[in-house]
Amino acid sequence: MNVMIAGMAVMLMLGPTAPPAASTMTADELAERVMKASGADAWQHVTRVKYTFVIQGRGNGSKPPQMRAHDWDVKNHTDTVNLGSKGPVTAKLNGPNDSEDAKKAFGAWTNDTYWLMAPLKVMDPGVKRSLEADQTIDGKNYHVLHLSFESVGMTPTDQYNLYVDPSDYMVRHWDFIPAGGKPTRFTWEDYHDYKGVKFATKHAIGGKPVLAFTDISVETE
Repeated sequence: MNVMIAGMAVMLMLGPTAPPAASTMTADELAERVMKASGADAWQHVTRVKYTFVIQGRGNGSKPPQMRAHDWDVKNHTDTVNLGSKGPVTAKLNGPNDSEDAKKAFGAWTNDTYWLMAPLKVMDPGVKRSLEADQTIDGKNYHVLHLSFESVGMTPTDQYNLYVDPSDYMVRHWDFIPAGGKPTRFTWEDYHDYKGVKFATKHAIGGKPVLAFTDISVETE
């Protein structure tokens, strides 16, 4: 009995098993954990995603928010985007898109869906992953997954640092690093679960909301 009590005391002192440090993982291992945490297993069953991408500016109210409503047919590789005065425009996601409006719709889909689900795309073809040293933001430690690209996407020279919570492998911040420009740090917050897929619905800079997602719905097979 005394041995058992002593063993329990040691377990209580040690507490729960700590998550592995970034140095014990490869970049690909961290990326796989990020994808799984955000619902990669559920994503393979998704057939349609509807959402509105809201550009709020810098949160100072100087300009009215801009909104783009999307109806993304994942199974059939199309996205219908409301481009304001032009109304709904459908883009082929595996091309080609011949009209200028369809090209704009494709560009909107490329940008907006990356903000919606970048954590699910860290293992996409053409994405280069590397592991940076852990960093602390607002007193909390994060693993850092760096992303660069090999001639994929519309802005392949952009890079990102994803700040991954080691307790659950969710992305909580990222640095957007344009070619030749200074990094800008955005939050990834207000996550919601949509049939097993988790999307961050708010992005802020310095506490001020700048991007958001509303009217999200997910259909699965």
